[in-house]
Order: sequence, then structure tokens, then C-alpha cells
Amino acid sequence: MDSGQGSFNRRQEADDLTDYVNNGWLSSNEFDGPTFLWNHMIREASREGSDQRNDVPVANLSDADTVINMPMQWYFDALASMVPTAERTDTGVEIPRIDMPTFSIDSQALSGVDAVVGNAVISTRWLDAVGNLAKAVEMTARFVGNVADRDNEGFDYLKDLIQTVRVYMDAVACNADPMTGEQALRMITQVACNEDFRLNAMQMVELLSCGLSFAQWDDTRMFAYDALNKGIAAMRDFAAKSGTGSHSDDNGAGNTSTQARDTITDSNATDGTKGENTTNSSAHDGNGSAADDSSALSPEELNDLAMLDPSLLSQRQLAQTAQNQFDHAVQFLRHDLMRISGDSDEADRFLRDNHTSEPLADAYAARLIAAERWQDLLNFVDLVERDAPNQTTVMFPEEVVPYEWETIREAALEALGRDDDLVAMYQERLDDTYDPSTELNHMKLQAWLHPGAGDADDDSPSSDR
Repeated sequence: MDSGQGSFNRRQEADDLTDYVNNGWLSSNEFDGPTFLWNHMIREASREGSDQRNDVPVANLSDADTVINMPMQWYFDALASMVPTAERTDTGVEIPRIDMPTFSIDSQALSGVDAVVGNAVISTRWLDAVGNLAKAVEMTARFVGNVADRDNEGFDYLKDLIQTVRVYMDAVACNADPMTGEQALRMITQVACNEDFRLNAMQMVELLSCGLSFAQWDDTRMFAYDALNKGIAAMRDFAAKSGTGSHSDDNGAGNTSTQARDTITDSNATDGTKGENTTNSSAHDGNGSAADDSSALSPEELNDLAMLDPSLLSQRQLAQTAQNQFDHAVQFLRHDLMRISGDSDEADRFLRDNHTSEPLADAYAARLIAAERWQDLLNFVDLVERDAPNQTTVMFPEEVVPYEWETIREAALEALGRDDDLVAMYQERLDDTYDPSTELNHMKLQAWLHPGAGDADDDSPSSDR
């Protein structure tokens, strides 16, 4: 904003927002709008890795299981020798989580995962490689759910592993024949839908988003929608059972012979947007100590309790929290599937219909700004503020929208040349004695009270398209 002598841009907010949307990460050179789970860097990494991939054999599945499991077992054996409260059982050792030392990646307990994954990702024997990657993800998720991962080192490792799988699955989608691609995606989908991920909604959806690579072509798009539908069905079944299913020590992913008695962890995953936080509980003991009536608590209250201490929630409440988180996270996958499939009108309609979800509302605002549909933007701001008066923005930085949705309204009013509305807005800000931008708002007020007096831009306000 130029505050120099006699110079003032009365379209500054509109210009700043337009510049951010057209040149920031909200813009997309691949599709006609922003995506949430798909990132062009996945395709770039997939192509860059093509030079290292060759038609070489990978370890057979049983060997991969052994290689992954052995360092994990050594880790738990070492804990058992250190922790006085460890107890031997028919299946191995049980250790109270509270007595476990904090897990460190430097323990090398996941070194077997590194070996199997490294062996898989350099091969173009797609099905064999994906089978081992699926095994690695499944066993890692189970391991992380049974250690004291207080510093989130295991959880971060799991997130990175999932991204590695997404890059490899993109290579599968781009290079394998459709039948092979379908089989490979089914392997990953099966892992995403098992018990270890049903209480980790964002990671479950990240795995299901491997299907986005297949959504870009007509002959494989159905595979992506099939993965989505299977994920939804798995969570529906999980919710219907209210989390009462037993947790098996070994569900085809290798038995570490060690089980933490209090197998509840909580990890906070941030998706890179401002203020967007998701809690992920990786396992459960079924003993819950909070009130069992999930309906007595709002989704926000359940989520807050899960972040504070998942052991405060009953098994049914944990299941309800997981369902709530999944319902939120799967919106991103639904949208991206429509956007990548080329159904832009339906994708935009989905964003608008879900305007009480902060990221989706922000994305729709970005679409309107990019198209310079200022009157539609103004109407959309009215809709958001009517249905969610306290909703904030999460995809625009504070320096671009210092007043959150009011800044977006301001930009639309500037572009439409709505003098009276802008004057009233600035006057209201000046009447607020706590507003830190008094001088700036005074300058804006004067600029719109006396239009044409030394403005930096002499263009007439743009009309709505």
C-alpha cells in the first residue's frame, strides 16, 4: 500500500488478493482450480524417480515381513528387559505405555522398513513392489500404535512413508497397464481400511488419495472412486459397530509379540494451512473412562478430549471421533476427485455447498477471485457469515486477509466501486478503539470519501462478470 504524498490505490485489497490467488499455491497449472490432497510435486517426484527404477526383483512378501519385524521385535525385547512392569504373556510381552521410554527414530526399530521400502521403490515389478509397500505401511502403523511416541517421531515417519507410497503409486498409474494398476491400488486401499487406520482419519484418507493419480485418465478413473467408496464403507461399518471389534495382535502384518496395555496415542497432524489441526489416535484399549453417551458431547468437544487424552474417551466415543474426523478429511478427497476428473462445475458446487468447512470455503472464494466474479464473491461472503459467523480463513495468510472474511468482502466492494459500503466499513473500524490499523483505515476512508483526489489508479471500478 503506497501511502506517499497524494498517491493511494483504492483497489489495493482486490489487487493483493488477486495476485495471491493467481501466483500463490492456490493456483494450479494442472487443473482449473486448487486441490487439497493432490500436489504437482507428487508427479514430479514420480518422474524423477524413473531413472532409478528397473525391472529387478524385490523381496518376497514373507521375507519382507521378517526383515521389517525383526528390528521391531528387538526394540520390544530391549524394553521388556528395561521395564520392571513388563509381563510375559502367551503371545509375548505386555508393557504399560506409561512406563515405556519415549520412542526415538534413532533406535533403528524401523530400519527393516527402510530396507524393504528401499528395495521396492527401485523396481518396476509393480505388484510385487506394492505388496511390500503395503506390508511396510501396515506394520509401521501397528508399531507406532504400540510405542510411547510422545515426540511424534514415529508418527512423522509414518507420514513420510505414506508420501513415498503415493509417489510410487503415481509411477504405477503412469506406467503400468490398467489391470495391474487396479490390483495395486486395491492392495493400498485394503491397508487404508484396516483397523490401524480407522482411528487415523487423515492418514487413512492420504492413503486412499493414491487413487488420485488414476483419476486423471478415463480408463482408470473408476479405480479412484472405488477406493473412495471402500474407505467410506469401512468407516460406516466401523461406526455402526461403535468400535466394539477386538484388536488382534497380528492381522496379517507381522506379530511383534509385544502389546502396550494402554495402547492409546495421540498425534497432531497439520496439513500446512493456517489453523487446520487434526488429531489422530492410533490405537485403543476399549476401557474408556469418560461418559459413554457420545451424543452428550459435540464433535468439537470429542475432538478436544481426544487431543487432551484419548483415554478419557470410551471406545464408542473414539469411534465417533474417528468418524467425525474422517467425514471432514474425506471432503478433500471427494473434491479433488471431481477437480482432477475434469468436472469443474461439480467441484465448484461442492465447495460452495460445503462453505461451513473453512478450507473448502476459502477455495471457493479463491475460485471467484481468480475469475473476478466480484458480485458472486460478495454474495458468498454473505452466505459464509450468515451460516458460520465466527468462521476464519485457513488458506490465506494473515498479511493478505488481516480482517479475515471482512477483508475478502472489502476486496469485492473495492472492485465493484461500492463507495458507501466501504466508507461505512472503514468508519466502523475507526470507531473500534482496539483496531491497530487506525492510520491505514483513516487513509482508506479519505480515499473513498473523496474519490479521484490523487488516486494511484484512475480506472473505473470493474463490473461483475
